[in-house]
Amino acid sequence: MIEAVNTFLVKIKEQGHVLPLIHQADLQINLRCEGETVQLLIKNGCIMCMQNSEAQPVKYEISGSLNAMKKLLEGTQRLRVLEQKGQLKVTAPLRATLLLESIFFLTKAQDHQHAKII
Repeated sequence: MIEAVNTFLVKIKEQGHVLPLIHQADLQINLRCEGETVQLLIKNGCIMCMQNSEAQPVKYEISGSLNAMKKLLEGTQRLRVLEQKGQLKVTAPLRATLLLESIFFLTKAQDHQHAKII
């Protein structure tokens, strides 16, 4: 999962349109799957991760299968859809859930080239 998180962190820094969403955010959330925990820290326009040994206790968590977590981190599936399907469990208030869903979905990798406007 750490590879998917690191890819997400690279992509979010490339996606300038997403950064205003986290400009004033202050959120800590654990991503947990298959015995591995990665903590995302979002504060003052920065986003970083810490692994098991560095992670601090937090009250918000997303847990589920590795496949569902990859879909979330790649932005190919929305957080609440994965939760409704039972693939992920989210322990966070609705406002935090919506913010995270927006961040993950808007950061997805763009596979196609946009047409040039002349």
